[in-house]
Parts: sequence; C-alpha cells; structure tokens
Amino acid sequence: MRLTAATAATAVVVVAIAGCCGSMLLVSAAQADAAAGGGIEDGWEYVTSGSTLKLSHTKSNTRLTMPQVGYGTGSQQQAVTTQSDASQTKALWAIELAPNSESASEPEAARGSRIRLVNSDTRHSLHSHGNHKSPMSGNQEVSGYEGRDAGDFWTVECAAKGAAKFWLREAPVYFKHVDTGKYLQSLPNKKYRQPISGHQEVSAGKKADANAQWMALEGFYFR
Repeated sequence: MRLTAATAATAVVVVAIAGCCGSMLLVSAAQADAAAGGGIEDGWEYVTSGSTLKLSHTKSNTRLTMPQVGYGTGSQQQAVTTQSDASQTKALWAIELAPNSESASEPEAARGSRIRLVNSDTRHSLHSHGNHKSPMSGNQEVSGYEGRDAGDFWTVECAAKGAAKFWLREAPVYFKHVDTGKYLQSLPNKKYRQPISGHQEVSAGKKADANAQWMALEGFYFR
C-alpha cells in the first residue's frame, strides 16, 4: 500500500551474559511508567549502543514506528509514523553509534553523538533527505531506508538545560538530522486515514520544540 495526503508494577529482568555483552535490562511499558516517576534502576540510567528500545513522542505519548506502508509521493520509501499502541514490535529501534561519533569508544550515547536508528523488525534505518516533502504537512520527509548512507545519521541533543553528559532514559531529547540540520518531529494534528488510521505523520522540521521531543522508554538496555 502507498500513502498520499488523501489516505494520508512490573519486575525488572536483568540477564548476565558472561564474557560477551555484559548485562541486559528488559524494560516493560509498566516499568517505563514507573521510571518516569523517578524509579530508574541504579546503573541503568543511560541509553547505550546496542540497546533496542521504543521512542515516545512526548507531546502525544505515541511511539515511533514503521507500519510497512510505502509513501505514494516523494521518495516512495517506507513510511515512518507514530502510533499509540506501545505493544507494537515494529516500534523497536536499535541504537548504533557512528564510528567517528564523540562517544564511539564508550557504550553510552553522549550529547552530540551521531547515531543510526535501525528498526528491529524491518532492519530499515530512520532516514531523511532534503529533496522530498512529507505527504501531509509538507515538511521534510522522514522514511525507513533499506540501504545505508549518510542520510541515516542523527545527532542526539538533550532538551533540558544543564543536562547530563550522556543520553538519559526517560529524559527528553532531540534528534537533529546530520545532513540537513532538521529535527525529527511529529505533529499531533497530522493523522493518516486508511490504511493506517490514527497514525501521526513523522517529518523533519526547523525547530527544536515540543513537537520534536522524544524519550527512550520500553526496550532492551545493555551495559
């Protein structure tokens, strides 16, 4: 299918992996809610390379996802949206630090790190490009890209002033597209109809504002 403007109290599970990847923390939706209230586990405060997680759009409390529907305009690559069902597996994204990123030698993603977000279900990268417009708002298109190129990279910016050096779980961040300087955003008033009714459009915009804030919530965290 193609999209056009017209259609447009949970237990913590810690697994020790001997001699390999260290430890893993599984965070459920209920635990993410508890963490948002100040209950993050000691030693698991940071988002690290290799973590696979869900990104919440803070303004609308929806999750970044790939519905496996292609755009009918623009690049005609896979659409990226947000939607409210936190159980969707297509909303899991793996964090890959760029080789020349500031914190490439450390597991934690630092402020200013360049990252690639790879959908764990489709293996497409979160991608953008300045030469295509999103179908509903006319902003810069954001897509799921099957290949790998420079349009996949995003810089992590902490939204809070005086924020910690590293990307914190449950703390709002911005993702600035490296190639174009635009910010990953979702506009709650831009919702698709069929075939993905209720999904919000995701695009890239000029401002680091409330529409562009995201938080790392459910998922698998490594250290």
